[in-house]
Amino acid sequence: MKHKEKRAKTLLTLEGPVTFRRTVYVPADKESAELLLNNFGMKMVIPLDIALGISVLPFKITVAMMLDITKRSVNSHSYEELQQAYKEDWQIEISDDQLRMVTNYIGKVIYEDDCQQRDVALEHLKNGQRSRKKKAGVLYVEMDGAMMNTRKSENGSTWKENKLGLVFSSRNIRKFKSKKNGQEYHKILSKEYISYLGNADTFKEHLYTVALRNGLEEHKKIVVISDGAAWIKSFLTDYCSGLDVLQILDYTHLKENIFKFANACIKGGKKAKNEWSNKLKELVKNGHIDKALEMTAPLKDIRKEGVPNIHKYLLNNKDCIDYPSYVKQGYFIGSGAIESGNKSTMQERLKLPGMRWEVQSAQYVLAAKMKYDSGLWDSYVVPLIYRHFGLKSPY
Repeated sequence: MKHKEKRAKTLLTLEGPVTFRRTVYVPADKESAELLLNNFGMKMVIPLDIALGISVLPFKITVAMMLDITKRSVNSHSYEELQQAYKEDWQIEISDDQLRMVTNYIGKVIYEDDCQQRDVALEHLKNGQRSRKKKAGVLYVEMDGAMMNTRKSENGSTWKENKLGLVFSSRNIRKFKSKKNGQEYHKILSKEYISYLGNADTFKEHLYTVALRNGLEEHKKIVVISDGAAWIKSFLTDYCSGLDVLQILDYTHLKENIFKFANACIKGGKKAKNEWSNKLKELVKNGHIDKALEMTAPLKDIRKEGVPNIHKYLLNNKDCIDYPSYVKQGYFIGSGAIESGNKSTMQERLKLPGMRWEVQSAQYVLAAKMKYDSGLWDSYVVPLIYRHFGLKSPY
């Protein structure tokens, strides 16, 4: 096979302009081109790429660089922002399109691995197997949703709900005292997020997978904190059967719905609305559920678009709002952890002004972001990506 040399010049800035030559060998004739393509799947040979081990990798960059791009990308506000950071910090020019393609590629590998893990978990559930380990501690499972703008219109709207799940164990909760005011506060040392931009049924499968991985069957108690959506009860039925499960209506959501209903449906000015809201809130918080239902009963037929009827809301969640009992047992009653997670994991990256996403691309970014925010980048993602390329992980 004959070849001829092709010279290419690339300009880098390394404490001043430096010009170097990158040797490229291209087939000298049609026959040689066909032999190279058929035998090696290549149209040209670049010795430097072969020496660096990137000739068979996508984008012709190292695995470490692909991982670095993805990690930075999911923690930047935009691809343009990251593009500027590489230019200023490393004097490397990478187009925002290239950054997007690399991030989607790595995110897709992570997402597909999530789907494989889900299939394994569902097979475990189907077989009816249960862990025989001694049960201890409380496993918290929290879930919430947030809307984001996409490029695809469904039912007349481009806004789509991303569902976020969070799982953590009481074994990984530590109490601290503030040096400033001496007040006690909690810190979750280890937690895992999962996110799905699609239907509730598939999200529940992924959430079950994460819960199972974090000891769903090995904890004495499972506490599920949510906004009370109807589909959540089916999660308990389908995936937590036979376990000691307590469902708690997130107290923060409850307060928000009380004030939302008051502002839309209670007559009078702001003072009257606030007084009504605070009275109802205190009744529920102190465990006087029957009095709260009695107070809201005259309003049970009021309907306002986008506002849940508070009487029906309380009635439907009557078994999940015994807050004095929950507090006495030491359980969390609010979903502050997932509320802050929703902001940091999704909104700060995918919900900035003017952003619209392809659903698939958003899912890949979310998959990578979940692993990073769960503290699983070095221990899980890096080995996964190296295995994907058949290479040995540096960790």
